[in-house]
Amino acid sequence: MIRYRFVLTMLCAVLLLNGCALVKLREDVQFSKDSCLLFGEVISPAPLKNPVIVVAYAQQGDKVQIGDYALLDEPGPYELLVRQGRYRLFAFADANGNRSYDPGEWAGHYGKPAEISPQPGGVEWGLDVKISAEPDGRAPSLAGALLEYSGGRNKQPTSAGAIADLDDPTFSTEQGEKGFWAPWDSFKVTGCNLYFLEPYDPKKIPVLLVHGAAGSPQDWRYFIKTLDRSRYQPWIFYYPSGARLKTVALFLRKKLYDLEQRHRFDRLFVLAHSMGGLVSRSALLEPDLHNRAVKLFVSLSTPWGGEQLAKTGVDNSPAVIPSWKDMEPGSDFIRNLFAKKLPESMRYYLFFGHRGGGSLFRQNNDNTVTLESMLDPRAQADALKVTGFNEDHLGILNSAEVIAQYRALAETTESNLKKNLAAGSGYVEIRHRFLPADTKVPLQMALVLVPAKEGEPERQLKVNPFAARQETGAVPPGDYEASLCALGFKTDPANHPFSIQAGKIAEVEFTLRPQGMVAGVITVTAAGDDSYWGYLMSLPDQVKVRAIGLSGAGIERSLKPADGMSEREMLKTFLASQDYASRDGFAFFDLPAGEYTLSIDAEGYEPYRTRVQVQPGDFVPPAPFRLRK
Repeated sequence: MIRYRFVLTMLCAVLLLNGCALVKLREDVQFSKDSCLLFGEVISPAPLKNPVIVVAYAQQGDKVQIGDYALLDEPGPYELLVRQGRYRLFAFADANGNRSYDPGEWAGHYGKPAEISPQPGGVEWGLDVKISAEPDGRAPSLAGALLEYSGGRNKQPTSAGAIADLDDPTFSTEQGEKGFWAPWDSFKVTGCNLYFLEPYDPKKIPVLLVHGAAGSPQDWRYFIKTLDRSRYQPWIFYYPSGARLKTVALFLRKKLYDLEQRHRFDRLFVLAHSMGGLVSRSALLEPDLHNRAVKLFVSLSTPWGGEQLAKTGVDNSPAVIPSWKDMEPGSDFIRNLFAKKLPESMRYYLFFGHRGGGSLFRQNNDNTVTLESMLDPRAQADALKVTGFNEDHLGILNSAEVIAQYRALAETTESNLKKNLAAGSGYVEIRHRFLPADTKVPLQMALVLVPAKEGEPERQLKVNPFAARQETGAVPPGDYEASLCALGFKTDPANHPFSIQAGKIAEVEFTLRPQGMVAGVITVTAAGDDSYWGYLMSLPDQVKVRAIGLSGAGIERSLKPADGMSEREMLKTFLASQDYASRDGFAFFDLPAGEYTLSIDAEGYEPYRTRVQVQPGDFVPPAPFRLRK
């Protein structure tokens, strides 16, 4: 029965939706359009190993209403999904594990506290919360509220790299199917996370497994059972497969970034099934540091050309599963997958199954995906080799022949890595101070290394802002310009030229002074059918932004987006605290405290005006500025 799970799910969704299933899907879609993703990080100035809970809540008299909450293994990045409303964000170290804040536990609010009003159908980030041992007199009463919110079930930790048990019901086939039919509802239970099955081991190569539509981590049981665990460690990306694929790919990038910052892994293999191949390619196209670690990418039965059944669902179903819109042949998501080539450092292999059938109503397929879609010429062009197997869509996950072929590819790739291993790395000792000395310390800082050699990718290393002296690395030998980036601060020097030698420690020193700044990303308002949590409509290529203006506190400035400004030029301009505007991003620096009017003038869109508050040394990335047609 499991062999036909996906195709039956798709056909039933298109042809047989009725009754409770239709009502549930409609509710889920409406909730999706009314909701917003919140990203931030829980910061602890001292090491803390207790589990941490982050809560978005609304206070109505003595009653606390929970918008969402997340459980973390320890202080670190978090994400919440809340419906439209007004919330406060509160985090605490749950030392006794009772899912409620108790006096004496480390805790803190976002802001003083600050109330947030998330925009529906989008993303907000930079919502960092500092926790400390100081009593929080405004802590909400959470006795029983979190368990009641989650229906009496304890949530899975959503820290990237949380240890998972494949036998947990959260990872079951049934829950994976719910993630397709009701992605918003599923996200509230399972989140969207990258899990480990064992503690991280730097001596083993991680193998990232990405399931397909209506799938779950348990789809990979056979592969995990046959994996040589003395050489490889399985990582599993678990996501609600009915969500917009652009949002899911954003999560995968974010989770890999978090893990790279923590473990500095330099080797990663990726194996993706069905729709998981689309998600993986979307996430791996960007020149992120963790993507440079991906040495092997293998896709299994991926519908590279899209799925006609998804288009049928979009056109005819009374309620549309969000991911169908991305799975349509010719969708923006599919086109963007092939707008860039995969990195040259990544070996890509295309596996497909051909045991299935065909009829007057359905082209030759593997019982689910058509051969035409799996063998899209654009995907074949990137593949070192295309290999077919006498397996159907789900049988390919349990095939001894497929596993043997994969094992051979992994061993060959591993052997080549050993031959090409770099001759060593160096390290960086960072010293920094704030002026004036009593300046409030920012919660986030990063050391940005720009290689002197053109074409070499930049590197970003997280820095503890509370440690005046620290060492970080490892960094490949070479010549660099180093900049210390803390939003709301100006750094002296803006860049520090230096060289890194193998086995040596290079030293850099910076002084930071508070400065006022306004910066953001320009997007456009999505049509009603495209308004989903975590989904942003990028500024169309043909839209021209004429000017971005800022006025207030005795300041009058205007920026015109520069044509042909490279990403490296934008980065260096930003790090030097110089005003700039690109096609869809901008920044104003060195502003005095006060209230300002920000204006955006773009062809074909209503003039955009909003008020912004500026406080030197205290900058929070705003929600994307949405232009209305």
